[in-house]
Amino acid sequence: MPTRSTTLRSYYQSFKSASGIIAGIVVASPYISRVLPAGLGSYVFPPLGGVEEVARAALVAMALAATFGVYFWTSSSAATEPRAVTVTLVVAAVLFLVYFGLHLRFVRRVDIPALGTGAYVSIGYERTAFAKANFDSASDEDLLRSRGLDDEQVRLLWTTSSLIVARLLLYVAYCLCVLTLVVAFSLGVVCDAQATHK
Repeated sequence: MPTRSTTLRSYYQSFKSASGIIAGIVVASPYISRVLPAGLGSYVFPPLGGVEEVARAALVAMALAATFGVYFWTSSSAATEPRAVTVTLVVAAVLFLVYFGLHLRFVRRVDIPALGTGAYVSIGYERTAFAKANFDSASDEDLLRSRGLDDEQVRLLWTTSSLIVARLLLYVAYCLCVLTLVVAFSLGVVCDAQATHK
């Protein structure tokens, strides 16, 4: 659908379709995660410590930019074939599995019995000398329970470099999954619009 004769405005008006609504939900997912139960919310947006707000805003901006990029990409006929949507969805599924694996490795749930809930924290892959000396045989969850969940305490327990790498891996895998889904559903908008105009 988006060709030189299609304006950017009419392209975005086509987002009133089912594919467009789903793309909008995926774009908003970093903020939707806040209203979900903690467990589900930690999968919909990973816990990243003190940089979460910037990371959320950056991802929404990138996702909106992806819809804009699809407008120009679909001026080639190959991009608007239904096969492109299928391939993009398969790539998104693979990226989700990568993200899921990283989540299992680097995100821990710490139960808070007084509140009847749990909090989710991302950790590093290497403990600090302090943590090794004082909590060598303790589980990750026990470490977090004994020291607290704020970023300052987490940095006392896991090395800064391992925290940065773990959180970057989580964020990049999550972003790639979300952006691929946004592209897939934006391509769906294009396919729907083409079918309507035939």
